[in-house]
Amino acid sequence: MTKFHATVCLPPTAPRKIPQAVAAAMAPYDMNLTDDWNPVGEWDWWAFHSSPGNGYLVLPRHDGDRRLVTASTVPRRKAKLDRLGPLECYGGPRGLLDFAGMRERAAREHDALLAAWTELTAIHPPARPLAEFLARHEADPEVYSQADAKREHLAQPLVQDVAQRAVAGDPHFGMSFLVNDPLAYFAQEHDESRLWAVQSAVPGFALITLDGTWLDAERDGHWEQANHYLDTLDDEAVVLDLLCHC
Repeated sequence: MTKFHATVCLPPTAPRKIPQAVAAAMAPYDMNLTDDWNPVGEWDWWAFHSSPGNGYLVLPRHDGDRRLVTASTVPRRKAKLDRLGPLECYGGPRGLLDFAGMRERAAREHDALLAAWTELTAIHPPARPLAEFLARHEADPEVYSQADAKREHLAQPLVQDVAQRAVAGDPHFGMSFLVNDPLAYFAQEHDESRLWAVQSAVPGFALITLDGTWLDAERDGHWEQANHYLDTLDDEAVVLDLLCHC
């Protein structure tokens, strides 16, 4: 079972009608739509979801526009939307949204994460990736268990510091570092991971186009195609994100 974000595109729609319009756009892809398994099913539940710091950015000149999808423009009984940060919303007409700013935000956050990691590596002894510990387990599983491998990997001061920061809510090191090896993550090519951060700043893993077509990152070229589609949408078309589960 997996959670992912889906970007939904709608024709011009008033915020109060957004929940109904999104439900209609998502309905064909409900895994439980048919008595049997829906052959085009992609989700078993979805919800409007965002948090301060990762919502859609609003162009400053449109701040407060009632066409934006916010906690004050969508009735509480129709969707539980929390208040977000300054110049943030859950979506709205494409012409009111700052896609360039969202990409710049993603690049800044990626660069800040890399800088924070560099600072930690300067104050801790060098650490070894989890793969090395697991290789030792695989070579002699009766003497050195997988639990031993994970425990010794986590005990390294650098890895332990990252884990503690993740638990404490550090703005750079998210909870993903509790289940993924930071050594392996930061061994990636910086340019490649930065590019992915920028490409995924606006579109989600899945995209539902205005004609109801479902596209997702299982297809080659998804991120480039999704960004181009969103960048060339009519200014009045509505764009918003959902958190989905499959």
